[in-house]
Amino acid sequence: MTIGIYGLSSQSGIAFFADYANKGHKVIGYARGSEHGKAVVDAIQTAGGVNLERPQNSNHEESKFVPLGENVVTNNIEKLVNESDIIIIALPSIYQEGAVLDMVSVPAMRNKRIPIVLSPSRTIASPYLWQHLGDHYPIVCFSTCPYSCKRPTLNTSIIKRRKRTWVISLEGTFTQEQVRMVKTLFPQAAVTHTPALTSLNNIGSVFHCATYLLNLSAIENAEKENRVFSFYMEGIAQRPEVGEVLEQIDQVRLQIADKLGMSVFGLRSNPREDIWRKLTNGLRALESEHEDDIDILRTIRKKFTEYLNNSVLSAQHWLDITYGVVREEGETLSSAIGRTPTYQSNSVPQRRYVEEDIPTGLVPIEALAKMLDIDCTCITEIIDMYNSIYNDDIRNRGRNLNGFDKEDVFNYLKNGVY
Repeated sequence: MTIGIYGLSSQSGIAFFADYANKGHKVIGYARGSEHGKAVVDAIQTAGGVNLERPQNSNHEESKFVPLGENVVTNNIEKLVNESDIIIIALPSIYQEGAVLDMVSVPAMRNKRIPIVLSPSRTIASPYLWQHLGDHYPIVCFSTCPYSCKRPTLNTSIIKRRKRTWVISLEGTFTQEQVRMVKTLFPQAAVTHTPALTSLNNIGSVFHCATYLLNLSAIENAEKENRVFSFYMEGIAQRPEVGEVLEQIDQVRLQIADKLGMSVFGLRSNPREDIWRKLTNGLRALESEHEDDIDILRTIRKKFTEYLNNSVLSAQHWLDITYGVVREEGETLSSAIGRTPTYQSNSVPQRRYVEEDIPTGLVPIEALAKMLDIDCTCITEIIDMYNSIYNDDIRNRGRNLNGFDKEDVFNYLKNGVY
């Protein structure tokens, strides 16, 4: 198959490109024809490939230069659409609709019904995209980006780690060949046909928005002092009062899932810690037994997470299964964040934490909570704080579900039918 990457110039875009090219896949990396997009394509073509940097890791993967070979980097949208069998949109979720509008200008997009992958989709993406692509167009929604990655130069990707496992929802109508293609590309992912499992497992909306806004003065002071502000350590681990707000937001998300009849871990009224403990203890025992065989490890993790990822997880439970931060019952989110190795370095605040995660995270979650008569004051206050600080109306341009019938939305989330 030929894998298209829309968003080669993003952090995750070059990570996808480098990782799949390194594995021997045919890859087409597309960057828009902006000044930056042209510079990215030129830098990779001039170097003849990309630098893939890997810190020390349990899979013993070393840093290397990945030559371009038969792979392609381009600013030509027709080449991307006409030659790709599947297209990964590696852009912040606020740009996904624009990317789709760009691609549907090429007739082959609809004619071939090329599956698109949203990495990640955030909350309730497909109904908005189907308005442009047509009903039941095949869309793969990620619950999270599969990489923890950085991009230090135009032709370099640092993949700090691949996430242990994550869920993908197949939304729309897929052929058997398309399903096989998705499972081949993402063997570590648990596959579901229930969109709520990706829409409501939107951890970015929990971690990013309130943390950024409640630490805004400290972030701005650090910038003035030319000092790095450690987003997760200084912003959450060292500020338990911020962690408390994040937990309140998290509980709204879990209450929505519970009212929709989903399996939930971490809901205060029914945490299900005993079941979680049995599952994760069994997983870790098998991981220890097969720690030297990555293929067996992937199979084991997938089997366990096919059950776990049929649930909506609290932030603490998500840290456990995603980053291996073993769950300690009763622990605060601030403390769990402080124990998460991947957050202890290079975690810098980014403006997209509010510009993306509010309109495609908190806004639709607030709308769902109101539909279900769930108190979402904690979320409303954060959205209102953003509007006040930036003199904006971010609800109006976010996924506010205006114009969507309530029962249709619930049916989509539970059954994938809209």
